[in-house]
Amino acid sequence: MTLEEFLQSEECVLMLIFQQYSPSVSQAERVLESFVSQHPKDARLLRVACGTEDELFKRYKIRSNPTVLGLRKGREIWRHEGCADAQTMDQVESRLVGNHV
Repeated sequence: MTLEEFLQSEECVLMLIFQQYSPSVSQAERVLESFVSQHPKDARLLRVACGTEDELFKRYKIRSNPTVLGLRKGREIWRHEGCADAQTMDQVESRLVGNHV
């Protein structure tokens, strides 16, 4: 499966984009892994380390390290700049894994 095929998934793709691995990236990664494990049929996780010149960085207009994007069929349905915590994920759960069009 190519990256574009993965990004075009029917499931919600949670993409963790970061420039430098740091404690906040590690914390966000654990939260997202937990969320995906609770919704294995509805959500997938993609970790992307990239620089400001990389195509994904530019395409999604990344401004913060880390940034978490929720994508469905390649379209952004949610964005969180900075470290996503469990409370944040609980608040957007229905938008990410609920009934979708």
